[in-house]
Amino acid sequence: MNLFINDTPFFLLRSLDEAKPLKHKNIISGEEVPSLQHLTGAVVIIDVSIEKSLAFLRELMANHYEDVSFRILPEFYNETKSLIREEFKIIDAAGGVVTNKEGKVLLIYRLKKWDLPKGKLDKGENFKMTAVREVEEETRVKVKLKHRITTTWHTYTIKDKPILKRTKWYAMACLDDAGMTPQKAENIEKLAWMNDEEVATALKKSYRSIRHVMEVFQQQRQARVAGGA
Repeated sequence: MNLFINDTPFFLLRSLDEAKPLKHKNIISGEEVPSLQHLTGAVVIIDVSIEKSLAFLRELMANHYEDVSFRILPEFYNETKSLIREEFKIIDAAGGVVTNKEGKVLLIYRLKKWDLPKGKLDKGENFKMTAVREVEEETRVKVKLKHRITTTWHTYTIKDKPILKRTKWYAMACLDDAGMTPQKAENIEKLAWMNDEEVATALKKSYRSIRHVMEVFQQQRQARVAGGA
């Protein structure tokens, strides 16, 4: 579960193997962590009880930790995930990473941050339908749906009510960008096609959840190139 609390990664792991790609990670036991304060870097906390997982969640809801990411290996994954979901109202959304023939990625600039086009499901829609509709509405770029990239969960608050948004992300190919225009009604100021170097620079002014989506997308793209796909 790729969960972002106040834009801080708080991923639930099914096994410690999921943390293997992390470099310079600090693995500690849940019994040794009374609080998440003062931790830095890539932190993996193992053998975490349901009660302590929820305590960590509430601590993150009340604070913002910038220079740290947490991977939690709970003692009971499914039960912990279910109880975390019960803490929030769930909203479903979908979005896309669009590439053109030159391999450039389409980013949107909204609320002073570079972002990816996305939006909430309308009644009667599935995630794939929403992803295509939202991308085309927010950018006026015609796209073709490809494969799913990942799913992220991130929190925010509306009228003091905690919201957990589940967003499914899809890779897309640009079919036609002749009418490319930012959707002003959604506070999108500008759109830009960017190469990998430009994307890396832009993502410094983005959300950590968006950086995660792009990391997974780029890993998938590299794997497809290596496999000759």
